[in-house]
Amino acid sequence: MTVEELLRQVRARGATFQVVEESRLKVRASSPLPIGIMEELRQHKTAILALLADESPPNALADVNQGETAKLLAWAAHAAETGMTLLKPVHFLETPLRPYTTADVGRYCRDQLSCLAMARSNKVTGGWGKYTSEWWNEMETQSIQALTALKATIDETDIRVDESP
Repeated sequence: MTVEELLRQVRARGATFQVVEESRLKVRASSPLPIGIMEELRQHKTAILALLADESPPNALADVNQGETAKLLAWAAHAAETGMTLLKPVHFLETPLRPYTTADVGRYCRDQLSCLAMARSNKVTGGWGKYTSEWWNEMETQSIQALTALKATIDETDIRVDESP
């Protein structure tokens, strides 16, 4: 598997990458990544850091990730608008170590989209008080990870949905 494929696979699981220092890489995911994938990330750390640092073409990886995020948000907006409910509740990790169970996908998506909108708005304005731009950035990341985990769980299980309100 190439490093690009590894990054795509890990991002499809809702993980984000952050280069902390020149030689440190932070990986955040909505649920623990499989041991095999973590081993591959460790083995290819240098190549991953180089790929993330490579700016030619500018923000190519960010554009791919933004496209995936746009698709996720479109799915969440549709679920919220239609009041999507599941015939059986699903269980997923909303954030690492925080399990969540719901059948009311529409309500859950509305709540996460509301949090995401507030986070993006406050990031632009610099936040307020103890709620800094960095804090709002974390809230944005958590909302996207939560929606990613929910969608992945629904996609992995063969659950029929009722899209009527």
